[in-house]
Amino acid sequence: MLDAVYLFAFFLVFVRCGAMLLVSPIFGASTPVQVRVGLAAMTSVALTPLVRSYIGEPPADLYGLVGAVLYEALAGLLIGWCLQLLAVAAQMAGAFLDIQIGLSTVQVFDPQTQSPVSLFAQFKYLLAVVLLLVLDGHHLMFGAFVESYRLGPIGVQNLDGVTQGFVSLVSNLCLLSLQIAAPVAGVCVIVDAAAGIVNKSVPQMQAFMVTIPAKLMLGIVTLSLTLPIMAIAVKSGVEHTFDALAGILGR
Repeated sequence: MLDAVYLFAFFLVFVRCGAMLLVSPIFGASTPVQVRVGLAAMTSVALTPLVRSYIGEPPADLYGLVGAVLYEALAGLLIGWCLQLLAVAAQMAGAFLDIQIGLSTVQVFDPQTQSPVSLFAQFKYLLAVVLLLVLDGHHLMFGAFVESYRLGPIGVQNLDGVTQGFVSLVSNLCLLSLQIAAPVAGVCVIVDAAAGIVNKSVPQMQAFMVTIPAKLMLGIVTLSLTLPIMAIAVKSGVEHTFDALAGILGR
């Protein structure tokens, strides 16, 4: 029945879902606005009957309505942004590889951020998004969306849990980023060490200039051989992300 309570609940679910999709790596800013709004509307139609009992009555004044809308937007941004951090961690690993291999000056356009990024950074980011889809990260995101209503509002009493959850998530994803980049970075360090030894032995030889093609070739070969590790890393990152998100939401 379409009464005022149902329409109010639908509107709040639509705001939270739209905010979540806006910053999520799968349905983010690169997705056309019409598609994102349509998906948010269809999702809200499907989920409003499920979460309607967790949403209170419509507020009696405008200030209450504005406050409710702002809270829903912040809650949606929180869920989508936590998943976005995982893709950013993969992008950070790619940027580190670009510096090590020597491709940091090669720039490509990133439609997500509307800015140029380095080559392997964009490759790792897109690969992480594809792996998130393969690992049903989008299903887990919508599951966390529904769970956020069941766990109740994020109040002042949960600020310690929110802080600890963010710190745990960022630290785990930074470590994961280093682990993704470690194999290629290790090969590059070995090549640089060998170039240093050759430079000391034969000072007349421009060892570092000679080893640039070798570093590039060995780096790409190592990257291709260690691509299965990326799937394991993203799976581990998904687990860390949603564990941290559960702590932030107050589970």
